[in-house]
Amino acid sequence: MRILLAALALTVPPPTMAQTGINGQVGGAGASVHDNNGRIDRERAAGRLSRSDARRAKTENGITDDLARRYGGDGRLTDAEQAEITNRNNAMQSILNAPARTGPKR
Repeated sequence: MRILLAALALTVPPPTMAQTGINGQVGGAGASVHDNNGRIDRERAAGRLSRSDARRAKTENGITDDLARRYGGDGRLTDAEQAEITNRNNAMQSILNAPARTGPKR
């Protein structure tokens, strides 16, 4: 019986990093968070985000990253967990895609 289990363990391929949540990469959430941070920096440099808006966006992005790491700590995500991470990333993308506010310069 032990030999059979050992042979079975050797024939089953290990899960990939994206499936296991290693280093917060559950479902690609880690890559999305990194992309969002870069985009926030670019939008700030172009003047389309104020300093406070950029800081707030990075804080929210960090919360999403923390959630992805915490949820993926056991190597898998439930459908609800994946939906929350996806929705938070989509909300961040829509904030970054919104037209810049125009108003009087102070």
